Amino acid sequence: MISTNTNWDAKNALMAKQPIYAMEIAGQTTVYTTADLAAAGVTGTLPTYQPWLMTPQGAAQSIDPVQARSTLGELQCDVVDVGGAIRTLVGTTVLGGETLTLLAGWPGIAWSEFVVVQTYQIYKIVPASGYGRWTFYARDWQLLTKKTLAVHPENGGLLTQDNPWYLSGTPCEIVQALALYGLGLDAGRLDIDGIQALDSPTEGIYSPWRPFLFALTEPFTVLQFLETEIFKPSGLYAVVTPEGKISLRSWRPPAAGVSPVFAFDQDNMTKLPEIDRLEVVNEVVFRYDYDGSAYEQEVYFLEATSLTTYGRTTQWVVESKGLRSEWGAYGFAQWAAGRLFRRLAGTPTGLRGGCPTAKIEAFLATATVWVGDYVTLSHPLMPDLLTGSLGVSNRVYEVIARDPDYAQGKMQYTRLDTGLTGLPAAYQWGAGSARPLVIGTGTWY
Repeated sequence: MISTNTNWDAKNALMAKQPIYAMEIAGQTTVYTTADLAAAGVTGTLPTYQPWLMTPQGAAQSIDPVQARSTLGELQCDVVDVGGAIRTLVGTTVLGGETLTLLAGWPGIAWSEFVVVQTYQIYKIVPASGYGRWTFYARDWQLLTKKTLAVHPENGGLLTQDNPWYLSGTPCEIVQALALYGLGLDAGRLDIDGIQALDSPTEGIYSPWRPFLFALTEPFTVLQFLETEIFKPSGLYAVVTPEGKISLRSWRPPAAGVSPVFAFDQDNMTKLPEIDRLEVVNEVVFRYDYDGSAYEQEVYFLEATSLTTYGRTTQWVVESKGLRSEWGAYGFAQWAAGRLFRRLAGTPTGLRGGCPTAKIEAFLATATVWVGDYVTLSHPLMPDLLTGSLGVSNRVYEVIARDPDYAQGKMQYTRLDTGLTGLPAAYQWGAGSARPLVIGTGTWY
């Protein structure tokens, strides 16, 4: 969720409004805006600015929670070249690699109340057709994790059979080790608090497990390694926050329970939701205990109810060279398979098929919603797949795709119904608690 403030929210809630966008470049004193800030009544101490920015083309972001992959678009900002000022700036200053921050605000609020919409890294600046403006292209900082890691971070030598880097820990610990130690990323590029929270005993997701032990002996692409070896086996996927930080989301809901950040309904959507379903996944294969040439262990997990109901098998295969039996790989695999079945096997009561998705188009006022957020969806004309009736009320979804269209003033989202509606929070034990542990029909997750 994009962090906002009271005055910003009040302006955003108005029916008739025109947002003001501002582009900041690290190291540059001039801010480029889509409106004259002073003339628009923006108060407070204003930056040095030029109203030469055209309405930006927002960057889309989507996640594939099944394959643990993230796809991110690029941010495109066009600035009119008044008097050759941008041409001179680009020709005399190295801007590639600098941080580009896109802010949004409204006429009549303070400059300090503008909010950060996206924070990306500039990778190229080129003149547009006719040379009347320049286009700034920026991508997320996750690009840095696409680097190939070839050097042992402890001794500076190449990774080889004779010079292996031994890496072990929880999934979140390995992500931090690779990003901060292996690649040398600045800690400010990671959502450290959010990542470490997944390891907390309160959440109880990964703190009991340290099933990974890797002996890294050859160069590897870090992002591909994370997606294949860590994210997929662990039910994780990466998202990039509005501040440009790399963060992680788990497919298990928070221990405190699901807290939707926004309510979508017919008043803030522009058309009927498009309903689809994911494939039913009811067979999981884990391969681990890699000996350097082959996996010594292969275990299968089947969801019997799903197999009986749908009469078909869709396999989900995990191969991780770091999962070790002696570190609890089997128990970890069993946990991951159970979580996957809970989400994708089509077994929740009344679901009658694969996990539903809903693609919606909404007004720009919903732009504070981010990928990975939980939201609710209500619409009187939307079919209820669980009952066959007409109308859905306060169904909980997870946002798995976000595509802003600032020029047209609308947003597109894809949401995943993960069967979390009505799911209670984790039971909080206290003095004198006498709650039995029930598996199968209890409120465990």
